[in-house]
Amino acid sequence: MFHKASILAAAVAIVLAVAPSADAKQGKQGKGAHAGKSAHVSKSVHVKKNVHVNKSVHVKKTVHVKKTVHVRYVIGRSYNGHIWYGHHGHRWHGAWYAYGVGPCWVLVDGLWFWNVVACPL
Repeated sequence: MFHKASILAAAVAIVLAVAPSADAKQGKQGKGAHAGKSAHVSKSVHVKKNVHVNKSVHVKKTVHVKKTVHVRYVIGRSYNGHIWYGHHGHRWHGAWYAYGVGPCWVLVDGLWFWNVVACPL
């Protein structure tokens, strides 16, 4: 819309600039079909466009994970099919297995349990 209005305003300005000079030349000679006639074109174009965009995005995402497990395992008791022997090793069939070393230990939640399936009592 603004582009068309500016083209129209420029065309009117050109016509106004050319028209009086043509009439003046013809008025002096006194000849021609438009002798003694004048034309006045006035066109005003005003475009006012206000655009306001207010787009605020606030994302507040708070995740609290509190996983504190205080389980008191009892030495020699079975937990989920595995036996807790503490942070010490265990003797099995005459061989000493240090805590967490060997095929008889299984890691569960960061602790080593005796795997009864691999090394039955």
